[in-house]
Amino acid sequence: MKILKCKICQSNTTIWYKRIYDDRHGYPGYFNIRKCTKCGFSQTDPQLGKNKIIKLYSDYYPRKNINLDSIKLKNYKVPKKDFLWRKGLGTGCHFWVKPKSKVLDIGSGVGYSLMYLKNNKCEAYGIDPDMNALKVAKKNKLNFHQGFIEDNPFQGHNFDFITASQVLEHTNNPVEFLKNIKKRLKDDGKVILSFPNANSLTRKIFGKNWLHWHIPYHLNHFNSSSVKILMQKTGFKIIKIKTITPNLWTNLQIRRMMSRPKMGIRDSFWDGTTPISPSAKKLNKKTVKRMLNFLEGHNYLNRFIDFLGFGESFLIILRGV
Repeated sequence: MKILKCKICQSNTTIWYKRIYDDRHGYPGYFNIRKCTKCGFSQTDPQLGKNKIIKLYSDYYPRKNINLDSIKLKNYKVPKKDFLWRKGLGTGCHFWVKPKSKVLDIGSGVGYSLMYLKNNKCEAYGIDPDMNALKVAKKNKLNFHQGFIEDNPFQGHNFDFITASQVLEHTNNPVEFLKNIKKRLKDDGKVILSFPNANSLTRKIFGKNWLHWHIPYHLNHFNSSSVKILMQKTGFKIIKIKTITPNLWTNLQIRRMMSRPKMGIRDSFWDGTTPISPSAKKLNKKTVKRMLNFLEGHNYLNRFIDFLGFGESFLIILRGV
């Protein structure tokens, strides 16, 4: 049997966690997490190819049932900095973009980030593989390409900022992904990335049950060592690196531990139809809801964990060298 090589440093990998499955949207099958013996980067095994990824997002993600009338430009105003800090929303890379910039947002989904950027007086362009996002973009007259950065969309345009919020973990080839980004960046431009931190405190606590393995949608799982090697390899200088924990993620990790469906079964919570998981019936519903709402709005413990560098997500700002 051929040993899966590390995507970052090409060293051998070993199995870290076994038999993890999609406990959100019901994609069938079991997957392993393999970890590099040298740099600590880990990856999902087996990996899905590009065509399967397009089908995966179009068929399994809940965007296919989205209410188009609920997504309007006026709903995505620029929030206050204190609000972003308190709720841990700084993993949204578009919040770090300067006003009046020309921006390419990779993984723009149904366009929330693009509408925020437009309201921040930016010239915004978006890319996402999900075909369901295309109808939202058309309705809101957004500059949008359904596909990937390697398709080389929006030819003739280079950008002041290229953002990718929670995207790098989804890419088949993170090295080529960043090289393609660099081609579209202006000489003085910046890249802003966010993606889960596989060395976070919650990963250490929950192990196999960590929320952000998110099998099979997340193909890559990074630590700080593998991040630094990756940026050197692709010709980027790290200007800023920190960890940020969205309070919502803490909320979701707690909910996840209350209820988990069997392999191949869709969890209705992730479609927004189940406000509190069924097993929470054993507890006082009002108490659980109040606790989760408080954690989502005022989790200062998360801010302390972020300060120590063990938060749930990396936020990285890069410049080409």
